Amino acid sequence: MATGGTRATRVDWRTRWVAAPRTTYTTETKPFFLTSEFVLYVLYEMGLGIAASTSPGIDARLFWILTTIATGVYMLSRGIAKAGSRSRAYDPRDDIDVGRDND
Repeated sequence: MATGGTRATRVDWRTRWVAAPRTTYTTETKPFFLTSEFVLYVLYEMGLGIAASTSPGIDARLFWILTTIATGVYMLSRGIAKAGSRSRAYDPRDDIDVGRDND
């Protein structure tokens, strides 16, 4: 009988102090620094910076042109990656009734 009382006390203690699981939703599918696009972009920019500083064939103008193109491609790839994902954040535009009669 003593073991049954101890077990009941443990169960009561756990149900009293254990918090309910939290459901937190973020607005982003994955943090930007964990994506392969960002890693490739950073590696490309580092390589381009090293090449521009050591090679006489890459001047500042070419460096900034290539950097601008790489930044545009990176932003386009992130936009395409997020286009298919639905955000779970509250959007007040979902509550608007456009084109419905308010009788």
